[in-house]
Amino acid sequence: MMAAFLLLPQSRKQIHMNNAQMIASAGFDISLLNDGNKSVDQVHLVSVLFDEDGAHKAGFDIVSKNSDQYRAVIRETSVVAIKRSVQKSKQIDAKTDEGAAELYDLAENRNMKIAIAVVVGMPGFVDKGVPVQPSPALLKAIFEKMPSWQEKVLAALEADGNFLTV
Repeated sequence: MMAAFLLLPQSRKQIHMNNAQMIASAGFDISLLNDGNKSVDQVHLVSVLFDEDGAHKAGFDIVSKNSDQYRAVIRETSVVAIKRSVQKSKQIDAKTDEGAAELYDLAENRNMKIAIAVVVGMPGFVDKGVPVQPSPALLKAIFEKMPSWQEKVLAALEADGNFLTV
């Protein structure tokens, strides 16, 4: 087996690395882009309920902005917005209270659709003791009742570091 030594400038320590570790530490493997069947996306757990010790009780598994789910909902909502913007009868006057409120509602609706689209699991959520699977209707009901949970999902979605593996 071939070995390499890495000299860290700040500590001047030598670290022994085998070939597999060197390849893994190199960064993103470009071959993943060429393999259409292999997912590059990672899942991140967004905990929303905790026990008395602060450990996870329930939350949402979400996929990143690189996922097919996210890209599909962004495309869908963008197409609707583009079509709306070119129709003179559907233009919104944001200078009025009604227009500003309508724009706000449209943005909130888009955020809800994004949050629903990226949730792929609900570890810890049960119905009469039986684990539940996410569905758009269930997630919409949950996020309407607990809007802070939707905000947590959207905030976690924005943090790229949540979807990187070391």
